[in-house]
Amino acid sequence: MLIMSVFVLFLHTGQSDNGSETCKCSNGFIGRISSKHIKAGPFIHEPSVFCRHTEITIITTANMKKCVNPESPLGKLILGNNQKMKAAVSATPASHQTNTLSSSSPKTTSKL
Repeated sequence: MLIMSVFVLFLHTGQSDNGSETCKCSNGFIGRISSKHIKAGPFIHEPSVFCRHTEITIITTANMKKCVNPESPLGKLILGNNQKMKAAVSATPASHQTNTLSSSSPKTTSKL
């Protein structure tokens, strides 16, 4: 019984009631950022069992991870572009995604 109580206590203390403890952006968002200061990203983290919010992160040229507010104009632009890319990929037939040669291109072989 004691072991079960310790286990339940461990599970309860490891999780937050609002689910924000394991969110990547629990420390706030950046205001504005120039595209020349973005080194990598944006990375979109969909809601999950660990965090119930959609989060957007970027890596700055100073190698700092920063969060973009999904409700900001930049965040909405990033999410909109992500939706467009998903729609384009799902609308493209698989045969068109893998075929890189055109049937009208001349076929040549080289002798080594």
